[in-house]
Amino acid sequence: MSGRTVRTGACTAADARTRRQQAQLYLEAALLVQSEDLAEAATVATGNAVLAAIAAADAICCAAAGVRSRGQDHRQAIGLLQEVTGDAALARALRDVLDLKDAGHYGLSNVSRTNCTTALRRAQTLVEAAAARVR
Repeated sequence: MSGRTVRTGACTAADARTRRQQAQLYLEAALLVQSEDLAEAATVATGNAVLAAIAAADAICCAAAGVRSRGQDHRQAIGLLQEVTGDAALARALRDVLDLKDAGHYGLSNVSRTNCTTALRRAQTLVEAAAARVR
């Protein structure tokens, strides 16, 4: 990770299971909203995909190392995920979703359907990884 210190918080196997389930539900909500025929649907779905990805990363890190990222900068979770799993593809998936966080949560213009689809695919990758790693 870069020279910055990542603020972490301790978590348990039970916490990992809770965050895994939350990740799944956020993803399900994102997929449901994405199907709506509204201009805002892609933005709201993207926002939920971001929440799914963060929860999945937390679940994976809790299960693998007993810690999760707790800093104000969600991007620090990327390095922690890479560090505890050694999986660069998972870290890239989280980075790709977090790149859309501001647009999905705070944007005044709507997220494109293309970017929404990307966010959903990356979040799905993380949720599936959490399901495989967290029991």
